[in-house]
Amino acid sequence: PPGIHQLDIDSKVYHFGQIKIQLLEESMDSPKCLEYAYPGAAKKIVKYPLVLSPKGTYQYFEVKKGFSILSLLKNPMVLMMLFSVGMMVWMPKMMEGLEPEEKARMKKQMEAQKDPTQMLSQMWGEITGGGEESAGTTRRERRERRAKAN
Repeated sequence: PPGIHQLDIDSKVYHFGQIKIQLLEESMDSPKCLEYAYPGAAKKIVKYPLVLSPKGTYQYFEVKKGFSILSLLKNPMVLMMLFSVGMMVWMPKMMEGLEPEEKARMKKQMEAQKDPTQMLSQMWGEITGGGEESAGTTRRERRERRAKAN
C-alpha cells in the first residue's frame, strides 16, 4: 500500500539502522528509502533494492579474563602467605649469624614468655632499672626474699 513504512530489523547479535520507505502510487517500483543509523543520526539515502549491513554488534556479557599470576599477587591473602613463607625461610638463616651471647639472651626471653607474669615483671624491671636481680622474678619470690633478709 502507498505511504511511509518503517523497516526495523531485530537481531540479538547485530545492530541495523532503521529504514523508512516512502511508497508513492505513481512510483511503486522505485521507492524512496532513507536510513537512520541510530536515533537522532543524520539520514542517508539508500538505493532500492536494499542491501543492509550491520552498524555494530551487541555484547551482552563481559569477556572472561584469562589466568594471570599478577592477579594472584594482588590478592591480600596471597601476599600474607608469601610474607609468612619468606619469614620462615629467612629467620633461621638470620639466627645462624647471631653471636652465642645474643642467642642465649633470646632463649632466656623465650622462656620468660612461657610465663606471662615472669615476662611482665622482667619488662617492668628493665623499664624501671630494677636491675638483673629483680628481672625474671615474680612478686611472691621478691616478698619471700625481703622476708628472709629482715
